[in-house]
Amino acid sequence: MDTRREKEQDERLKQLALKAKQHPPQTPAQQQALAELVQLILQSGRLCRPHRGQFQVLYEEIYNEARQEMLLYICQRINDYNPEKSPVMRWVNFLMETRFFPNTIPKFMDRNIIRRTLDELENIAHSEEDESISEVLAECIEKDADNLFKNQHIQNHPEANFQFLAKKRLAGTSWQEISSELGIKIPTLSGFYQRCLHKFTDKLRQYYQDNSK
Repeated sequence: MDTRREKEQDERLKQLALKAKQHPPQTPAQQQALAELVQLILQSGRLCRPHRGQFQVLYEEIYNEARQEMLLYICQRINDYNPEKSPVMRWVNFLMETRFFPNTIPKFMDRNIIRRTLDELENIAHSEEDESISEVLAECIEKDADNLFKNQHIQNHPEANFQFLAKKRLAGTSWQEISSELGIKIPTLSGFYQRCLHKFTDKLRQYYQDNSK
């Protein structure tokens, strides 16, 4: 982007930020100004991408959530913006690089290790960390204090519930063996299991964090 166009963009962003600051919070006028501000930030092509090239397939998930959290923060805290200190994009990128992207990384790394342990345990070289994680997760799934895992089952197959499938997978049982035992096709079992993982990952992660110390 040439310098002149960048300066014009900076001025437009500044005016939108000032316009949002002029109106009381949550009013339609402020919401409109903030919507235009966010749209221009996203369209600017100048939003930074911290640590690009790291975290492999997780990078886009981390980045997208961090970006959403950062934009929400800007909308909620627009009165914190001081145009005398920096242009809008410098403020935005500073927040993204030093606060929101770093703060989002641990959340996704925890989610990923839980999913990995539940979904691919038999293929992992069993380090002490892997064994520790699987033991804690097995305990959580076995206890199932609220019967959430047991009650989540394939339609018309209460025996094919998430608790049963997760225990089998943690024990190293293959999908073929589970399919033969239940008489249910592998794609049906696997698809249901993946949906449950998505639904319960945060609960399992929290249990692991609370009980792994």
